[in-house]
Amino acid sequence: MNDNTVTGSVEDVRPYMEEGDVYIVPLRIGGGTRLKILDALAMRKAVVSTTIGAEGLDLKDGTHLLIADTPERFAARVLRLLDDSRLAVSLGEAGRSLVEEKYGWDCLAGKLEKFVVRVAGGK
Repeated sequence: MNDNTVTGSVEDVRPYMEEGDVYIVPLRIGGGTRLKILDALAMRKAVVSTTIGAEGLDLKDGTHLLIADTPERFAARVLRLLDDSRLAVSLGEAGRSLVEEKYGWDCLAGKLEKFVVRVAGGK
């Protein structure tokens, strides 16, 4: 893969994500859960997102990712991560820990089980 390749749909995005140093989410409108951010964090990738791009996720600016809502600040934050590999690694590690703690299968399966038991009337 090179910088000029447009792939379209792929079966597995992980090999493409692995090549990147920073994962960017410049969303200005939208809805739904941002699963791709969780994918990137699970892969220990540093993430720069808009507030809307990270909406609905329990992420903290400066701890799990960097948030920027103007084009200038967004670009500056991406460049900062490209220049500061220690910060990028720190954000990636914190993001991975959060994904394991709050969004991993073990955590979600337990929540789903409690929900099903409650809906079924405790049976």
